[in-house]
Amino acid sequence: MMPTLLIGSFAGLMVVGVPLALVLAGAGIIYIWFVTELPMTIIAQRLYSGMDETTMLAIPLFIVAGFLMNETGLTRRMVIVARILLRRVYAGLAQVAVLVSMVFGGVTGAAAADIAAVGITMIPEMEKQGYKREFSTATITAASLMGAVLPPSIPFIIYGVQSGTSISDLFLAGIIPGVLIGVSVMIANAVVLKRAGFVEPGRTVAEILGEEKLLPALRDALVALMMPVVIIGGILIGVFTPTEAAAVAVLYALVVGLFVIRTLSVKSLTQVLVRSVTMTASIMLIVICSFVLNWALSYSQLPQLIARALLEVTDSRVMFLLIVLALLLVVGMPLDPVPALIIVTPILFPAALSFGVDPVHFGVVCVLSLTLGLATPPVGASLFVGMSIAKLSLHRLSVAIIPFLVALGVLTVFITFVPQVYSWLL
Repeated sequence: MMPTLLIGSFAGLMVVGVPLALVLAGAGIIYIWFVTELPMTIIAQRLYSGMDETTMLAIPLFIVAGFLMNETGLTRRMVIVARILLRRVYAGLAQVAVLVSMVFGGVTGAAAADIAAVGITMIPEMEKQGYKREFSTATITAASLMGAVLPPSIPFIIYGVQSGTSISDLFLAGIIPGVLIGVSVMIANAVVLKRAGFVEPGRTVAEILGEEKLLPALRDALVALMMPVVIIGGILIGVFTPTEAAAVAVLYALVVGLFVIRTLSVKSLTQVLVRSVTMTASIMLIVICSFVLNWALSYSQLPQLIARALLEVTDSRVMFLLIVLALLLVVGMPLDPVPALIIVTPILFPAALSFGVDPVHFGVVCVLSLTLGLATPPVGASLFVGMSIAKLSLHRLSVAIIPFLVALGVLTVFITFVPQVYSWLL
């Protein structure tokens, strides 16, 4: 009866369209009010405990760093340099889009931000070179999923806070899967374009540069590439924690924008801060409210009940992971990985431990599955971001992205059952 009230109140609030933050807090409050005899001050205590996490400082700082780097105009310079380097590679411009997404994924930590940063620049340019708009958008949408997996991955920070897993280990574990997402998209690019008989017109270095100078473009591209190196390298060698790395990333972006490239102004800096505050507030409100629900889940012992139920259904670790993959793919379609992880981690994490799944590996599986759901029709959240940027219909983009989803689905299953691919880094 007690877990039923918690599940019912959560589902009921979701069905009537209550905002997610209020759903998380509301379901917990209803449970505490009707089931427990505890004072309602426990709610205030849980909300405060949600804010009293130094690790959570990494989220707004990485968001600010990502917006700052995008505002400096480095995307266009990176595209120019990558096009020069890959001008003799088949479908070079499509592969450039993937590489640029990889770099921005190592700065923004979020898929939606990656699509916005790269799509606005790359989709029109790819159309000029003869690529179909739906193919260009599908490529960038699929490649943008690296942003949720590569460090500084915001979903990994959320999972680490929710489960108590080392965020540094999660960041390291995400490097190889993130890169493999990019490789998979590049292979899918080549296969799809070969089958379509596509031939990209060749361009000289001078034509690619246009009005740009080669050396300044190279300098700016190297500056952009250094940010993920600083973040990952600093964490890897133990110079700073993920939260400190986020602060270093903001400082780096400010120095680059104000003194190296000098493209940041007081007006643009103000706009960056406003956008960062808006995005941070929407994420943090959900995270803070989730602590009320998490406490109610713990009190009701619902996660333990689910773990026992799964153990009764199967004692196979392989079958458990397949169930998790299927469940999270469905959950990840309508929900961004951040709120999805907030909801599913407290429920599935105890079950994963019961089946002997390593906490870091389970985090990788969760983030990969939920990230794949972002680009899965008909309600994948990243699809709608790509549609709005490219002004495409859902049908056209859904058809174009299918080959990429097949490649990424195979990759997700492979990493789920062969964690040795990345675990040697830990």
